[in-house]
Amino acid sequence: MHETGPVLVDHRERNSVVPAALAAAGLEVQLADLPVGDYVLGHHLAVERKGAADLGASIRDGRLFDQAVRLQAAFPLAVLLVEGEPRIAEDAWRGAVCRLIEDGFTVLHSLDADDSAAWVVRLAKRARRTASTVRNEGPRRAPRHPSAQAEVMLSVVPGISPTMARSLLSAYGSLAAIAAADDLRRHPGIGPVLAARLTEALGADHVGHADREPEPGRAPRGSRSLRRWALTSAVDPEGEAESYDRKAIALRALRSAAEGTQLIDTLTGEVVAEADAAAELAPTGSTRVSG
Repeated sequence: MHETGPVLVDHRERNSVVPAALAAAGLEVQLADLPVGDYVLGHHLAVERKGAADLGASIRDGRLFDQAVRLQAAFPLAVLLVEGEPRIAEDAWRGAVCRLIEDGFTVLHSLDADDSAAWVVRLAKRARRTASTVRNEGPRRAPRHPSAQAEVMLSVVPGISPTMARSLLSAYGSLAAIAAADDLRRHPGIGPVLAARLTEALGADHVGHADREPEPGRAPRGSRSLRRWALTSAVDPEGEAESYDRKAIALRALRSAAEGTQLIDTLTGEVVAEADAAAELAPTGSTRVSG
């Protein structure tokens, strides 16, 4: 195994179970303000983790494809880790995943946060067989041909894939012509939302980084709430929920709770388990098992 630097973890991921799992596996972990991705596992490999709610929001507003393009531009190997069951229509999220795969993005699916941690640990260990996580080179070299550069620049717009970028440039001839077009909705596959994004990206006045609004649907850096495990009462669903900072303690409390009481992951909003009349726990989406 080579001498390596730390696994870089974005500050917004510090309260997930993944950093602790990395440390438990004997890997050095360093929190960082990452411009792209949630985990940098090597100078060549980065991972973006998407929970159920975040994935749906990212697909609806096109942010997912913007993040994918930026991640691929910075790292030769870019991985999207989809956690849990996406909270969006199946056709929508499967279609989005297929599009990412077509564009060369690697997509993995995990059952829950613990499964995500197992994936990231395994990827980090494999990354260490070949190279250091202390980056010793810049982002991937930009294409030299002007037409290829134009395709890359256009595909950064949320919702515009490299295939669509090539189609637009082929139809209009240049970025300047696309910016000057009267109605981009005439182009196949461009609706009012994408047309508005293109017009804004190509023609809007520049706004300094300090004055920009935060990305929609994503909490500002440093504002992510601590992960808690809450029991919601079936008798009084509107009442104050019992909250625990450790999942094991919350599961223990659930065993003596009333039938129908649910254990909620407050970070993702997912129902983790449910109590029945026999005080057994039923993990969501699976057969009830005895405590």
